[in-house]
Order: sequence, then structure tokens, then C-alpha cells
Amino acid sequence: MKTTDYPNALPSRASRCCLALLLLVLPLLAQAVSLNIPTAHPRNWYGNAARLTQARNYYQTVPFTPAGELTTLNFGRALRGLLTNNNADCDQAVSYLATWEAPAGIGGFRDATRQQGEALLLIYDWCHHRLSTAQINTLVARWNGYMDRDNGDDFANQGSEANNYFWGRVRNNLLWGIASHGENPRAQEFIDNALETRLGSWFPSWYQDFGRGGVFPEGADYGSVTLSYPIVPFQSAADFGYDPYAQTPYFREAIYALIYGTTPGPTRTTGVPPTGSVLFPFNDDATFFDGSPINVRTYYGDVARYFGQRNAASGNARHMRAWLAATNAGRSWMFDALGGSGQAADLGALPLDYFAPGAAVFYARSAHDANASALHLQLGTPGGVQHRHRDAGNFQFWRKGRWITRESAGYSKPLAAFGGNGTVDTEHHVAHNGLLFQGRTTGRWVGTGPIVIPPGADRGDQPDGLPEVVRVHHDPGFGYVATDFSRSYRNTTGRRVDWPYADKAVREFLFLRRYNALVILDRLRTSGDSQLPFYLTANWINTIEGTGTPDPLAVHVTATAVVRTFLMHFETPPTLSANRASAVVGEQIADLITLLPANPTYRVINEDVAGAELYGQHRLELDSSGSVESYFLNVVHGRDVGAPALTASLTDNGSSWTLSLSDPQQGTVSILLQKGMSSTGGSVTFGAAAPVALYASVQGLQVTNDGPVWSSLADLIFANGFQ
Repeated sequence: MKTTDYPNALPSRASRCCLALLLLVLPLLAQAVSLNIPTAHPRNWYGNAARLTQARNYYQTVPFTPAGELTTLNFGRALRGLLTNNNADCDQAVSYLATWEAPAGIGGFRDATRQQGEALLLIYDWCHHRLSTAQINTLVARWNGYMDRDNGDDFANQGSEANNYFWGRVRNNLLWGIASHGENPRAQEFIDNALETRLGSWFPSWYQDFGRGGVFPEGADYGSVTLSYPIVPFQSAADFGYDPYAQTPYFREAIYALIYGTTPGPTRTTGVPPTGSVLFPFNDDATFFDGSPINVRTYYGDVARYFGQRNAASGNARHMRAWLAATNAGRSWMFDALGGSGQAADLGALPLDYFAPGAAVFYARSAHDANASALHLQLGTPGGVQHRHRDAGNFQFWRKGRWITRESAGYSKPLAAFGGNGTVDTEHHVAHNGLLFQGRTTGRWVGTGPIVIPPGADRGDQPDGLPEVVRVHHDPGFGYVATDFSRSYRNTTGRRVDWPYADKAVREFLFLRRYNALVILDRLRTSGDSQLPFYLTANWINTIEGTGTPDPLAVHVTATAVVRTFLMHFETPPTLSANRASAVVGEQIADLITLLPANPTYRVINEDVAGAELYGQHRLELDSSGSVESYFLNVVHGRDVGAPALTASLTDNGSSWTLSLSDPQQGTVSILLQKGMSSTGGSVTFGAAAPVALYASVQGLQVTNDGPVWSSLADLIFANGFQ
């Protein structure tokens, strides 16, 4: 993006990072973290005497019976043994711990230490009095070796700060350092690895680039452990004098990423039984069709129970209690023992929009109740992630318990490819409501990125740049955001991973709350780079995802011949008529109205692949070609079955358009949209009211102890000094 394209956009990511990163890191580097760890056990979680007494009292009224697979079973025995002073329970748990060994193969080893590490290390701590000296010596040597292997792994350490394995290692290092302190000469080393290296150095850098706003970038499923894994060790460290949660705003912000990322009411997905509230799916999501992680796992319920009693009088805690009451998310016994049933906040008093600038995710709602409309807009491509999808620019729309449109969710599940030719899996571009150039979108690169690369450094397999959110406007009547994706479609000319068809791509979303309508304007300029000599040689890999199979989309064409495609998914087959596509989804109707191009031709692809029909939807593909610069202008509308359709018309003013939308109950709204390849100007006029000019830059959002607070217009005007 040229700096002149958006003169009022925020300063560059690099310049924003440097000062903030120094402010975050320097205090942590000034001194090593020293915990006041007692000599006695237990230490982790129940080193706090009041918490242990509370759990013992809770057990008297709500007892449990240990059950599950062996590690879970013996964890339950250790917990019950601690609560009831039952040596027999602890002896069984200790016997299991003493014989447990992680698999030798690296894949199995990583999974075993991440998945079972917490339970095993808590057994060591809670039943420590039943371990012999010989067993302690053996376990110290064994688990020191396990920590070394995880910490020295070339996978999921520095650069993978959003990954589930990374957070398993944060948890395990800290739990083990605390549990073995005093009998393990290396205990402080593992505490330092967790609190100084990972949380104090690596994490702040990632937070400034991708974490601001608290979105857990590996998705609703795998991202949950970013929040749940650290609870026990972080609280244990706080019990002994150092509160990791106080070192970063990420977890306070994550409370609201969770609240806004949850549907405002129970949800019905076509083809599966009804569920309670669910999380908007993104990235690898293995539980979406089982009812979402909220309903099939305890991770989010545990997070809500914990943060609902941490600083219990704060708005953050009261909002978490309200979210838990609304969703009734599953919880484990240990967290239910915390209580946390105090007064809840009114979620309806929260702002109707939330923006996480790190991951570049924008949430918008018409209200906070089950009859509302709610949107999830993925604008960026976060780094530090392994379970990622190619979904930059994706939009999802929920209304009154139904999906007006959503991505085709899943974890490596097959779908029909672009145009119905061949198959791809659910991480692919076409599984999302994105914007394509010659059948591809952002994320063409084959590396692990995206990552932030210093100016002038070799980009390798990374794109020329990350998507840039250039405008954000939160208003009582609407939510608006504009993002420039241009550089993220490309890798420098002469790179084998380049997809040489895009020159400019700007996507704008305007959500009109009262109308339950989402206006989407795409500004597109194509490139003829595919005709350059480099792309006519074998040096340019034009195979499908590196499989060696020739890619029919990798053709050598002029800029005017490049095909641009707008994608939208429907759970049920849409009916096509002129410039409209409509589908009945339960009690709702999902409408797509196309204003540009003026005479659209829709193609609907049934994504189902035999044996995996649950994952496919009906994908609408709208193509455009024949000019270098072009636009898509679409309106997505959700309405009750039997309610009148939205009326839409477009007037060409020469240098701008006026889009008029009319609803029999809500009246008319006029949207002025400026033409051009950069997003400028524009306004929204409701009926006879005065026009509301769209902000030219990014409206700020701060998460305080009482909740999110949007900046005012005055804050924007004077953000960079007097203008």
C-alpha cells in the first residue's frame, strides 16, 4: 500500500510496534521472575489455602467419581485424594505417573506432553507425599528431558505464539518448575522459560503484530487452549507473588473476543441437531458440527468460570458471568468449585461492534439478544498459527439462530473445488466467503506465515505485505470497515509462489443494523504479470498446492482477461432470479442482491464430496472480467420467512454511486460510495436525517476493566496532532 493511498490510516505496523514493544518488554527484562514457592505441597492451584478449603467444602455437597481414560482417571484420583486426604487414591495415581512415559516418535511425543502434561504434573504435585525419593529422582530426570525436548523442538516454539502446542509448553514449563522446585536444580530454568522467555519476550512481540484485541487466531476450536491452558499455572504463579495476567492486556481483551465471537442465541445448523450458542467457526474447527467447542468441551466454560471470579467486581468478570449464564458452557469440576455466581452484567449494554486490530477481526451486531443479527468479518491473516485457513476477507452472517451465510467449516475435509472442478479441503480459499483473482485469494504462499518481515529483508514464501485495515467506523446505526488486501495477494515478482493476477483489492463492509443488511463493495484492479517472461518458464511453480498436478487456473492472460470472483455460501440451494439469489434456511431467508456488475451471472456449486456431505454447502460464484478495473457491489440480507424482500437500486453519479435500500418497516437508507481504487469518502443517510460521513481512518477501541470503549471522533481528529 502506498502511503499516499490512505493519508489518514494508522501509522505503519512496524512503527506502531517498536515503541509499544519496548514498553512491554523492558519491564519484564529488568529482573528475573522470582516466585515465593513454599516447601510444602500442594503448590499448583491448591497452594492457596483458601482455594483448597473452598474445593473441599464444595466436594462435600458435589462429590465426583474419577472416570475416563487412564490419565484422566488418575488425575481424578489425585484430586479426590488431595481433597479427602485419601492415600489410596494418591497411591494409584502415583503408580500410574511413575510408569507413564511419552512416546519416542516426535509426533506422538508432542501430542502426549501437550494433551496429558497438565494432569500428570498435577499428580506429581498433589500426591507428592506418596512419592518415594527414588521415584522423585526418576521423575525429575525424565520430565527435565521431556521439557528439553519440547523446548528444543523446531516446531511450535518462537514464531508460533498462537499455536496450541506453544501454550501447552508454557503451561508445562511453569507447572513443572513450580512442582519440582527445591528438589530439581533446573526448576527455575523452566519457570524462566515460561515467564521470561515465552511470556516476557516472545509473546509481546506476537501480541503487537497479531494479538491486539484478544482474538485466539487458531480458531474457535484449537484457539481455545490459548485461554484455558495457562489458567492453573498462571494463577499458581500469582499465588506466589507474580501475576502473569497483569503483564499483558491480551487475556482481558480475549474476554470480549469470546463474547462477540459467540452467537447471541441458540443456533441451528442445517443437517445437525439444534445446539445452544456456538462460536463463529474459523480456521481448523473439528467440533463445529458436534455443537461447537462451547457445548462439547469444558475449555471455554472453565475460562468463563475463572475470569468470572477474578477481580470479581470488575466489568470484565461480570461480563464473563453473563456470558456463562447465557451459554451454559460446559465446565470441569475443579472450576465449578470456584463459585463465581455473583451479579452478572447486562450484555445488552455492551457496544454493538468490536474490533481486534491484531488479527484484524471485526464483529458487528444489531443487538445482543437471540433475535439479533451478528456478523464475523475476518480481515487479516494472523501469524504464529499452524491451524490456519486461507480466509482473509471472509464474512459470516447469523440471524435469529440461523446462518444467513457462513464458511464451509471443518478440519481437512474435502469440498468441490473452484468451478466444481476437482476437490480441495476446508482450509482452501473457496471454503470461505472471499474474493478471488483467477480462482485464488490471499495465502497463496507455501510457507508457514504470514509473519511480519522487516523492510528490505528477504520475504521468502511470504506475501508482499499483510492486509491493512484502513478505515473503521462504529456508529449506533451501522458498523463499517475497509481493508486493503492488495499486497497480500502477491509475492514479489520472480517468486515461485507468486499468484500474478491481482494489482489492487480493497474490500469494504457496511452493516446496517435496523435493516439486517450487509453491503459489500469490492474495488479490483488486475495485473497482466502472468505474461512476463518469468511466468513462462519452469521456474514458476504452477501446480495445485505443490502436488505436481498442473493448475488449470495458472494461465498466461492479459489484465483484462483475469477472472475476479465473489464467493458466498448458502446452507440450502439458492433460487436465482436476475440479480438476486435467495435460500430458505429454516425460519430465515438468506438474500444476495448484486448491483455491480449490472447483469450478474451466478454459478452455484454443490460442494458435497461423497462420504463427506456434512461439510459441503452450496457455493455461489459470481465472476467478472473484461476490464482492468472493476467492482463488485453486493447486499446480503437476512429476513424472516414471509417478510418482504429488501428493495435495492443504484444510481451512477459519475464519480460516485448512491445505493438506496428500502424496507417497508424501516424505511429508506441511502449510501454514498465514491468510485476509485482507494477507499475514500462516503456517507450513510437514514430517511430524512442528516448524512453521517464515514470515518477516513481507523476508530480506536480500548478494553478497560469495565469493558470495551470506542474512541470519539475528537480522538480521531487529534490522533496524530492538530490537522
